[in-house]
Amino acid sequence: MDTLIRILGERIAVRHGATLVVDNRPGASTIIGSDIVARAPPDGGTLLIAANSFLVNPHIRTLPFDPLTSFAGVCELVEIPQVFAVNAQSHYMSLTDFVAAARENPGRLSIGSNGPATGQHVVAEVFRRAAAIDFTYVPYPGGAQAVNALMGQQIDSMTAAFADLHSQWKAGQLRVLATAMARRTPLAPEIPTFREAGFDFTVPSWLGLHVPAKTPAPVRARLEQWFAEALAEPRTNDVLANMQMGVNSLCGAPFDAFLKEQYEALGKIVREAGIKAQ
Repeated sequence: MDTLIRILGERIAVRHGATLVVDNRPGASTIIGSDIVARAPPDGGTLLIAANSFLVNPHIRTLPFDPLTSFAGVCELVEIPQVFAVNAQSHYMSLTDFVAAARENPGRLSIGSNGPATGQHVVAEVFRRAAAIDFTYVPYPGGAQAVNALMGQQIDSMTAAFADLHSQWKAGQLRVLATAMARRTPLAPEIPTFREAGFDFTVPSWLGLHVPAKTPAPVRARLEQWFAEALAEPRTNDVLANMQMGVNSLCGAPFDAFLKEQYEALGKIVREAGIKAQ
């Protein structure tokens, strides 16, 4: 998120002379930063960049804000493939191999990710149900820690944002067995989807920009224009592709509609998978 918003802020500064200051507020699966923005003056001066965990949280926790009514969407910025990976030294050459081993050893295999109630946790739990397997879920404080654990063979597998383990995959240290996208990612078209492997589900993962709900329409429109312009620049697309992010500029009312749709879809997944805050 930090790198993405700095890249876009740089392009906006060049075009419009506006300065974007990044204020990272990590913790509580985006709740701390989200609450700050929800309470900020609705003047367009304070924005929130968030992932799909922004819409998972209200289904498992009591929040001081509502992701749909306390905010207004500006733009969906990028899609990030969620992937399932194992150590390259493992015997699992495909999802079928992993599922067979999990069924033979219920609860003994482990899947790690970057923490509870994240998009990656959702992928793991949906996979559990779709494959009818049991495993031990191991949350880590962040994606880098989970990747290190998989590299050290402390866990058997992990779900991750592709960007978190792309360099290790390219180096042949990790094996990516599937993506949770609806179709193969153009960033790595050789990787099959879960659906292609016989497990009928997708879990979209994205980063989006929001403002406090009462931000005036003209202010929102200006922000939508600025970020849409920045995303449309070929230079931006090239840089983000190298970071394993696919530009998906969806701004204004269509983004708000997408958020409502995703809120319902993720809520259904959380309920059916029994995902709880940890």
